[in-house]
Amino acid sequence: MRQSVRMPQFGESSAEATVVAWLVNPGDMVSSEQELVEVQTEKSLLTVAAPASGRLSEQCAEPGKKLAVGDILAYIEVLSDEPAAKGQAPAPASNGSHAPAHAGAHATSHAGTNGERTTSPVPAGVHDIGTAPKARARTLTSPRRRPQLDGSRNDGRAAVRAGTGDAAFISPRVRSLLVESGLKVSDLATMKGSGADGRVTAEDIQHYLSQGEAMSSVRQAVANAMARSWTRPLATVARNVRMDALLAHRRTIEGRPSATIYAMRALALALKEGNPLACRLFGNRLLTPAHVDLAVAVEIDDGVLTPVVRKVEELDLPKLTQVVEEVISKARDGRVSDAGDAVAAVSNYGTFGLTWATPIPLPGQGLILGLGAVRAAPDWNPATKSWDRIREAEFTVTFDHRIADGGAAARLLNALAELIEHPERLVRKDG
Repeated sequence: MRQSVRMPQFGESSAEATVVAWLVNPGDMVSSEQELVEVQTEKSLLTVAAPASGRLSEQCAEPGKKLAVGDILAYIEVLSDEPAAKGQAPAPASNGSHAPAHAGAHATSHAGTNGERTTSPVPAGVHDIGTAPKARARTLTSPRRRPQLDGSRNDGRAAVRAGTGDAAFISPRVRSLLVESGLKVSDLATMKGSGADGRVTAEDIQHYLSQGEAMSSVRQAVANAMARSWTRPLATVARNVRMDALLAHRRTIEGRPSATIYAMRALALALKEGNPLACRLFGNRLLTPAHVDLAVAVEIDDGVLTPVVRKVEELDLPKLTQVVEEVISKARDGRVSDAGDAVAAVSNYGTFGLTWATPIPLPGQGLILGLGAVRAAPDWNPATKSWDRIREAEFTVTFDHRIADGGAAARLLNALAELIEHPERLVRKDG
């Protein structure tokens, strides 16, 4: 009886592994649970053990080849007195005949390599089957060592029983549910299966999902926007900005503008000077808007809203303070009158006491400016040859690398910092 040895499901995020080295040769006799091959995932080195005793008739993957969970590693000619793995049947004989299903059960089958089909009995009522048993592994921090000749372990690694037959097969219905729910094949290892041999069925996935809490519409919108944004090549530049002059200057301005207001006006003026990041990307074309429209991040109960302020470069500090306070108040009440397109956004994560972060720009926006918390810092004064105490904050610019390179982002951030450190230049509408 010819039985397939398949890549097992690992109890980690990896859904594939690379063959490192075979520990037995074709034609060698192997015993059940004997280590056959070493495989490497992203984090761990593991060994795959034989599911039954017999002769290793074929190796199906050379060292260095990457295989997905369920792919065939080898074939074993099972000894006549050795039962197949629980819930599995051997691969068909060369004449193409299939092993009969057990009484009271129906058989499910799928195509194997080289046109073979493997068939395994499944109890009545079970139509969808998932992954092989979970794997246990230890992340290695030292060079790989071979097992001792007597088969005992000398490096603490655990042998993982190989998946066999249909143990690694995922039915179309289960695979469809994984896609619809945003799950990965590796997530099946976290579920308790009710199918044959503990395999995960479609009903198990539905039960798993029913235990969670439904996301609110706002949370779903944020999640979808962030997922789309993360498909872009994003990069971040950062620098410290002295805040002493701004903190003194704001006392002289009507409404006492916050650091967010100063940052929005400085960003608008810096972009208006012709920086490449003032563009918006549409397909393979760059569009430079006539005005600088900026979004401001506002936290609400279950997400973040980003109302847009139009023509920021035309608003002086008192007027900008009034407009921003109005849009923030409406956003917190769930009333956003303008959440349309903007060239960039501003996020003041310093209000949470954070000194550094990398916020993600929304789809359609080329960058987002982040403001860290103001903190005291030492500064060398060459005139007095002593250390002064200053107040500074770290500003970050996370940008779409398709629109511009790091040099453009650095020049934008430096121009913005210059305006923040000389806030009197922000008073005039023309900058």
